[in-house]
Amino acid sequence: MSSTLKPVTTGFPVKLTVVRKTLAIGTLDIENLLHMVNDPVKVERDAAKDAKAGHEPDEYAKLRAMVQRMIGTAASPKAKNIGSYADYIADGLKGDLGHGWSVPPITLWCPRPLDIQEDGSAFFPIRDGLIAIDGETQITAMHRIKKTPGAFQLGDFDFDNAMIAFEVYHGISPLEARQIFHDRNLKGAPVDKSLAMSMDMRDFGTSVTQMLVDSTTVAVNGLETPLAKLILTGKRQVSPSAPEWFTLSGLRTLVVTTILGKTGIHAASGDVEASDIPGEPDPKTVKRETVELLADFLRENAYLFEAKTAITAPAVLAGLGALLHRETSWTKEPLSFEQTTEDLLKDVQWNREAAYWGGIAAKVNSKNVVSWAGGARDSGHKVYEALSNPISTAGQQVRGLLPNQAATA
Repeated sequence: MSSTLKPVTTGFPVKLTVVRKTLAIGTLDIENLLHMVNDPVKVERDAAKDAKAGHEPDEYAKLRAMVQRMIGTAASPKAKNIGSYADYIADGLKGDLGHGWSVPPITLWCPRPLDIQEDGSAFFPIRDGLIAIDGETQITAMHRIKKTPGAFQLGDFDFDNAMIAFEVYHGISPLEARQIFHDRNLKGAPVDKSLAMSMDMRDFGTSVTQMLVDSTTVAVNGLETPLAKLILTGKRQVSPSAPEWFTLSGLRTLVVTTILGKTGIHAASGDVEASDIPGEPDPKTVKRETVELLADFLRENAYLFEAKTAITAPAVLAGLGALLHRETSWTKEPLSFEQTTEDLLKDVQWNREAAYWGGIAAKVNSKNVVSWAGGARDSGHKVYEALSNPISTAGQQVRGLLPNQAATA
């Protein structure tokens, strides 16, 4: 739909690359970007003051409300995210994150058409003419940094030389801009949190996991095979026919619970720092011991992983790691004298059967069909109890010493 609004022919000069008639891309320094894109927090506060005084909000606030969700109170999810995003962006600007950091291109909307010349020359409206359809959280975070740079150790930072990529939709209606907001937020498949977490190399748990992957080989069908070839990346689950043993996030769960013990069962889906380990042992020692312990375990039990037994289930990996933690030098719950993990596991029945794992690491329906959909947080503690305490009801069940009443009813 063609805009009937007057094209923008004066204002702040920019260089754009045309993607299509109503879409262009470019870069702009933070200093000028924040001069032209209003602070959403201020926009909402001013609108609230107008409403309290019985006045209509200004046109900019009305347009923004049509294409954006409100930030709301300090307790809202969006408001909470602004603070962490500001810290992240500030760390990136200071160089603390090296080259491994990213701010997605800001998606701007200019209701008026831009008059873009053949060489890409154009003008942005200087005031009340640009609204962020996507990326508003980082815009708000950058406004916060710019207002109080000293709070982010950026008091002497030159924002004129910090460039941000953007795309700008121009000359389209509010309804079309609203549709873009919808499509950006709902059309893409949400990334599983544990999958994203497994790719965070600044995370201590992930860095230990990657060290384990990079340094370990196991015997598969008599051939020494790098562990890296047995890790499924980019997906949430490993199919029974896949050659991989587990996902990177599944292996990370085993690593984190080995490092933290039982507390790691719930912590595995979040950030893990060396300072989270009780007693704060030397991080290098933790890395070395964890990698050595798990590499030995994976090599000794490769046949169980290769056969896709219950040992590959996320909940079992979580409980198993919590048990292996008791062999580390920093554990607060060491195994009893002369007891080993090998002793505790020697009678465990690893077959994926309801008789052994139903109600512990798996669910069994009325037709006695077993489902392994439960994750580490759901069943990790039950698995730990079963593996670490052979005389418990769960412990006897997974060792085939006590019938699973739910499975045999």
